Amino acid sequence: MTAAEHDDLRASLRDLADVAEPTDMYDRALGRSRRIGRREAAVGTTAAVVVLAALGSGLWHLPHASPENKKSTAAAVPSQSATAAPSWSATMEAPRPVPSMATSATADEVRPPHRGNRPQTSSTPATPLSRTITDLPGHAFYREGGTVVKLSPADGETQTVLRDTTSAVGISPDGARIAYEENGALMVGPATADGTPQQVATGVTSPDQAPAWSPTGDRLLVAVTAPGVLDLASGEITPLPEGLTEGQHFRWSGDGSKLVYATSYCGLGVAGTQDQSGTAVPVLGDTQTADNPDGLAACKPTSVDATGERVTVPLQTTGEDAAGTDAADAVVDTATGDLVQLPVSGSIVGAVFDADGNLLVRTREDDVTKLSLFGTDNTLKVQATEPSSVRDLDLIAYTR
Repeated sequence: MTAAEHDDLRASLRDLADVAEPTDMYDRALGRSRRIGRREAAVGTTAAVVVLAALGSGLWHLPHASPENKKSTAAAVPSQSATAAPSWSATMEAPRPVPSMATSATADEVRPPHRGNRPQTSSTPATPLSRTITDLPGHAFYREGGTVVKLSPADGETQTVLRDTTSAVGISPDGARIAYEENGALMVGPATADGTPQQVATGVTSPDQAPAWSPTGDRLLVAVTAPGVLDLASGEITPLPEGLTEGQHFRWSGDGSKLVYATSYCGLGVAGTQDQSGTAVPVLGDTQTADNPDGLAACKPTSVDATGERVTVPLQTTGEDAAGTDAADAVVDTATGDLVQLPVSGSIVGAVFDADGNLLVRTREDDVTKLSLFGTDNTLKVQATEPSSVRDLDLIAYTR
C-alpha cells in the first residue's frame, strides 16, 4: 500500500469514529446478571412446586416392606394367643426376637436396648386363676428394721420369727429355718415365733453377704475373710475359687447349678458352681453411655429362678449407694441384661423367686397392695390383696 493509500484509510477511520455512539460496558454486564438471576429464580420456584406436588401425592413415603418381610418379622415375635399362659417378654426393641422362659439368648446374640430407669410392667395385665389370698401356697417373709415376719396366706397367719437383728438374713428354701449373723457368729434357728437359734460358725461378716442357702438346705454361702460355702453337717467352710472372691451377695439358682452375684461396680455376674470365674451380665453397672444409656445398676441380687436365667434385684443407678432396702423391684434376664416386663398393673415394690422358679410379685396401686404368684410356666396362679398386717414391711423371700 502506497503512502497516499495509508492517508486515505486513516481519514476514513476518523470519519467513522465521529459518527459512532459510545457504549457503556458496565450497564451491559449488569443487565446480563439480572437476566440470569430471573431465570434461576424461575427454575427454583418450579422445583419447589414439583416437590410440594410429590409430598401431596404421597410419593415421599419410603418403600413398604414386602409381604415376605412382614411374614418374617411377625414370625420372630411369639403370638400372645399361642398359649393360655401369659408370656413374659424382656423389654426389647422390635422386631428383635423375645427371649423365652425356656431358653435365653446369649449376650453375643442380643444387644441390650435402651430403656427407662424404672422397672416395667406389662400394658396388658394377666388374668389370675384365683383372687383369693388363701389360695396362695407357701410362706412370704417380710422385714422392717430388725424384725422379720412370716406370712402364711393359706391359714391367714402372720408371726414374728426374728427380732432385734442388725444383720442380713437368709431364709431356707423350705421356709423352716432362718440364718443370720450376730457379733461375728453365724446363727441358725427355726423360723418360728419361739425358735431357739444355734451357733454354727464364727468369724462371719454379713454386710456384703447375707447367709445364702443352697437349694438342698445343707449348706450356706457366707463371707469370712472371703466368700465360702459352709457345710452345716461338718462345719467346714470351703472358699470359692479365686476368680470369684471379688463377688458380693451370692445367690444360688434353684437347681444348684449357678451362682449369681454382684460385682464391685454394681453389675451382675453369673458362674457355674464348678467354674473358676464368672461371666458379666451385660448393661448393668456399665459406665459407658453407649452401652448403658440410662445408667442402670444392680448392687444386690436377692433371689434367682430355678436355672439362673432370671434374677430379682433392687434396681439402682451407677454411682448410687448400695446400702438400703433388700426388697427387689425388678427382674433381670442374666443373658441379656434386659429388664423383664411382668403382666401386672401398678408399681412393683417386691419380687422374689422360690427355689422351684415360681415368682411372687408385690405391686401397689391406688394405695392397694397386691401379691401375684406366677408359676414356672408363667401362669398367673393367684392375685390377691395383701393382708394389712404386712403393709409397711419389705418383702424379702418366698418359700414353698
